[in-house]
Amino acid sequence: MAKALTAQALIKLKADPTKRVEKPDGVLTGLYFVIQPTGRKSWAVRYRAAGTPKKMTLGNSLFGDDVDAAGEELKRIRQEAAAILDRVRRGEDPGAEKQAAKRAPEAHEPDRDLFLTVVKRYFREYASKRRNYPEKARLLGMRRQDDEWTTNPQRAAGLWEAKRIQEITRRDVREHLEKLAVTAPIGANRTFAELRKFFNWCVGKDILETSPMTDLQQPSEENDSRNRVLIRRKEVPGSSDDELRWLWQASEAYDDAAGRGPFGPFIQLLILTGQRRSEVAEITWPEVDIAAREWVIPAARSKNGEPHVVPLSDLAVAVLEAAPRIKGKANYVFTTDGEHPVSGFSRMKQRIDKLMAGYAAEIEATIPDWTIHDIRRTVAAGMQRIGIKMEVTEKVLNHKSGSFRGIAGIYQVHDYADEKRAALEAWANFVSAVVAPSVSNVVQLRGASQ
Repeated sequence: MAKALTAQALIKLKADPTKRVEKPDGVLTGLYFVIQPTGRKSWAVRYRAAGTPKKMTLGNSLFGDDVDAAGEELKRIRQEAAAILDRVRRGEDPGAEKQAAKRAPEAHEPDRDLFLTVVKRYFREYASKRRNYPEKARLLGMRRQDDEWTTNPQRAAGLWEAKRIQEITRRDVREHLEKLAVTAPIGANRTFAELRKFFNWCVGKDILETSPMTDLQQPSEENDSRNRVLIRRKEVPGSSDDELRWLWQASEAYDDAAGRGPFGPFIQLLILTGQRRSEVAEITWPEVDIAAREWVIPAARSKNGEPHVVPLSDLAVAVLEAAPRIKGKANYVFTTDGEHPVSGFSRMKQRIDKLMAGYAAEIEATIPDWTIHDIRRTVAAGMQRIGIKMEVTEKVLNHKSGSFRGIAGIYQVHDYADEKRAALEAWANFVSAVVAPSVSNVVQLRGASQ
């Protein structure tokens, strides 16, 4: 039988660093004094409602080493617990009622706990003051343009914007990350890290009691030496450029099978520019100057928060001009409804894989797993292969590392505009030679395949 808790006994109780400890009160059955491995102490009531075991937390212990304060707290907690247990005997479920009250929005602020509202507050109070905040916004599915926020329906803010943040479950988060990992495993890991930071911030602001990401593992394994590319590597015997050719052919066949749509040109522009998936997917016509043959990614969509000029090769211009145009206020280049950027990358990738596998089967070859991000890596590796300098490749990819990290980046003001244009034109010529060696004019390549 449990012994009655006393003020002296409470003072003497110490934490066990290996486990959580619960001490029952011998005076009031159902009342427990809880000590966490960290040393935090609290009170809880255990009871059964409709045959189901329930637990209701009464709050943290505040008496410290003061015996008198411990006695007063014990007396107060017993009274509070007795009242709760009396309600249980009358058939009520106090714990469930307490949780329901928490979930009910306050009348004067009905939207304050909506996921989108909390995310906006997170950026206003915390993330906007941090480095690379546009990338943080992108990972959570937010984009700020003309002082207005828009959401990406494939990301957290778009998926959960109308849900109360307390309703977001561990399963919701896990399934979202797993879906992202199908086509962008590293990107899914970055989203995992940003979501974890966001939910921890919510706990710190008393918006949530616990994070739905507690003990959740990142969705993909990472290997810093990952080097999957779709072209021949000099150091890999027997490698070839077949995969890049099959990918381009699949982008053409995709349109043939599904009707003229955005996915083929989308893949082709990824190949020709080496920009990030989200940057290409969300490209708009106002960002493109066909006459100047350039595309300017605005700071709000750029990972490093700075505008990025992407020179367009003749072949890239041809791809854009041939892309189907669907009218919409947002003026997206790659869209199916005119209102949202192209999405559904998992399904797209599955179809691309199937088409590429068919081409590979003709020579009894197999294609190892690859991701959409590997296209960007392929561009980088390809530029190195055809003799483009590393610093120019980094400027093309808008990748601030290596040559432009630290103090070198501060004093390096050359914009490399001419070098970037020459590099992307040379890369387009390389792609055209791989895809259709018999075609000398890269601009004709698109038309020749229709």
